[in-house]
Amino acid sequence: MKNRVGKPILSGTVIFLAALFLAAVFREFVWSLFSPAAIVGDTVVCASDDLETISRKWFDEYFSDLKGWTVPYNYRIEKAEIASAEILTDLEEPYIQLDYQVYGASDAVMHNSELMWTGERRAYTGQMVLRWEQTGRNTWRIAEKLRPVQYQIMTPQYQEEASMPQTQHFKFQSDKEMTYYVQDETLYVTYDAGETFSEVPQGYEKVCKETNNTYDELLGENSYIVTEEFTGFIGYTDQGTELIYSEDQGETWQESLITESGYKANTFLSRQNGVCYVTFAVDRALGNDYYGSWWSEDLNTWTYITAGDMPLSNLTCVYWASDETGYYAKGEILYRITNRGETFEEIAWPEAVEVTESLGFNPFDSIDRFYEEDGVLYMVVGQGDDGDYVKDGKLSETLYQSADGMNFTFVREIADDTPEEAG
Repeated sequence: MKNRVGKPILSGTVIFLAALFLAAVFREFVWSLFSPAAIVGDTVVCASDDLETISRKWFDEYFSDLKGWTVPYNYRIEKAEIASAEILTDLEEPYIQLDYQVYGASDAVMHNSELMWTGERRAYTGQMVLRWEQTGRNTWRIAEKLRPVQYQIMTPQYQEEASMPQTQHFKFQSDKEMTYYVQDETLYVTYDAGETFSEVPQGYEKVCKETNNTYDELLGENSYIVTEEFTGFIGYTDQGTELIYSEDQGETWQESLITESGYKANTFLSRQNGVCYVTFAVDRALGNDYYGSWWSEDLNTWTYITAGDMPLSNLTCVYWASDETGYYAKGEILYRITNRGETFEEIAWPEAVEVTESLGFNPFDSIDRFYEEDGVLYMVVGQGDDGDYVKDGKLSETLYQSADGMNFTFVREIADDTPEEAG
């Protein structure tokens, strides 16, 4: 009797598992066919000629197609809504900027949809600037899609500023054996304190050029690497952001595209145990720069670092001390990130009491750079852009150290070693 009962149960279980397997296979097949619709060229039928009405109708239809089980988790959303819509009239044709919020089915939606984290789990914000054209009766087509920063660059005000190129020149840092040097609009590296130089191909245009067509020849301390084993710079082009690097002391150079987005603001580059980490600005809104981070072992394939819930706006310094542990600074706020973005925590560091008590205030409020010597991690804290505390004719900074990467202690007050401007 037991066998007679057991066989139907076993058969039913097998059938159930087989059904689950077939369902999973079918789902994967459906997902393999999915491709998100391109925004540029997408159309909407709307009887109104009001840009906001047209845009809102298109927005609802477009994001509705990203819901449901037929959409892979990396693209699937739960809800999308417009927070604000603004008509832009700086150019001959009107544009409309949409600020919106998206609730994703997974964190990967943020990267795939060019979104920024809000602080709420799986809740992200996005911005886009659209230009519409009418293609028929009640039919409208998206002719152009831009990020707000791209639109700003196109405006007459920006172009007027950009038409007056300015360049900041700085003296060669002769006290450093291995460093970079700029002369006559050419970027060089040296490995022997200036005895010989190697040119970085197209380095000046890609590395030193600012978003407003000016040139800043002073590169941030943690934005480049010049060593005998590896030399690297972050370059910006119309095609995207790339790593320009040499592994043979400047004899040959290679380029590796990191992402098709990005623009020059603060830039950060680290390399530990053969792994490269890069961080740079990917979006701008209301005067704030928002950053993204990537890592690569082979300098060919780049992996995005989600960084959990850590805020990635207006960063002043990023440094990776090992292939698993990094430091992200926003002014005087310091985060320690581990497992390549899986966990992070805010780190408190002590005030330079010996200095601040004598001054009556604390001028040191911006973490500027990190470096390592003999297994000890050092952190330099400066005064930010508005600093004016001078000692012995130079702006003053403070030096901290940490043996365990968690606890920092004040070492001493140091002079800002920023190179002097040259004529």
